[in-house]
Amino acid sequence: MADKPSHSDPKPVLIDVVLADGFSMLTTTLILEALRFVNLAHRRKAFDWVIKGVQSDAPRASNGFTLATQYHFDSDAPPAEIIFLNASYFPDAAGSLRLSSWLRAAVRHGAWILAVDTAPILLAQAGVLDGRIATVHWEEFDSARERFPNVNFRSSGMEQSGRIITCSGGMAVLDMMLIWLAQHQGEEIARYVRECFFLKDAHASLIIRDKTLSMAIEAMRQAIPNPLSLEKIAARCNVSLRQLHRRFEAEFGVAPGRVYTALRLQKGQSLLVNTRYPIAKIAFACGYSSASHFAHTYRSFFGLPPNEERARIAAGKAQSQNRLAIFFQPSSSLLVNVLGPGESVPSTVSSIEGQSK
Repeated sequence: MADKPSHSDPKPVLIDVVLADGFSMLTTTLILEALRFVNLAHRRKAFDWVIKGVQSDAPRASNGFTLATQYHFDSDAPPAEIIFLNASYFPDAAGSLRLSSWLRAAVRHGAWILAVDTAPILLAQAGVLDGRIATVHWEEFDSARERFPNVNFRSSGMEQSGRIITCSGGMAVLDMMLIWLAQHQGEEIARYVRECFFLKDAHASLIIRDKTLSMAIEAMRQAIPNPLSLEKIAARCNVSLRQLHRRFEAEFGVAPGRVYTALRLQKGQSLLVNTRYPIAKIAFACGYSSASHFAHTYRSFFGLPPNEERARIAAGKAQSQNRLAIFFQPSSSLLVNVLGPGESVPSTVSSIEGQSK
């Protein structure tokens, strides 16, 4: 690392930070802070970035905040050497022929493209992921595999194929940044950035802090079509059912059964919005024995029945309401507000055992 700036220091590497409406403020902040720490490490501006909004000059994040951009996205402007593409909710609303053409040009010019959360869908729409391994936010995983059969989507935190890196979002973004910085800037700089985030263990992953919670949530996700009892999930994690409840309450503020139901319904909403599957098929895919049971539980979470939500979205009258922003990268206490402990839970939602089959 340089001791002081020099007149002979190279020009900073320019980065396009491209944000779609509904982007994740968390992942954007992690990316920008990691870049800022790199500049601190070099004691000069090694990276410089321009924030661009795809749909507007002030894209609105999923948490309701807006971020003023320096430039509106212009497909006629040449892409930077590095592109961070960030989308979260409703990525299709950001897709366009102009954006796809620009992304293809970036690939031809050899740019690094790091796509976060649901942004890999925009890359898939552009055709630049064909024949490549990629990942995407788990909410969109099933529909992405259906829509883009030429892309080898994997359920993972991060995948790299040449200079294209895809990340499923949440705290996995910081792992992505550290891995990419080690390649682009070297291990010493990556280690410095890690320490700036107070990650002293060079081998620690941000994705998993409580391994029991991680195992439990992964077991839930893998068993959505055929839900397991909470006793079986606890046994897989080598803890008692009471211990499992205590850990979920301490970390997320809700019982594990409610988390499990939320995971299943979130998959249901993704299939409802992004596929043409009949509701009965979606219900079975989410572990419900009947469309009526699925619809009742769905309405208790989202405030309207699934057929009405699908009709409203198809008519362009609304986006999905009260969508559960469940990150479920069990490395943080960022609890989804809609699962707050003060909310009463109907008996059909609060427990898994005996109600899904």
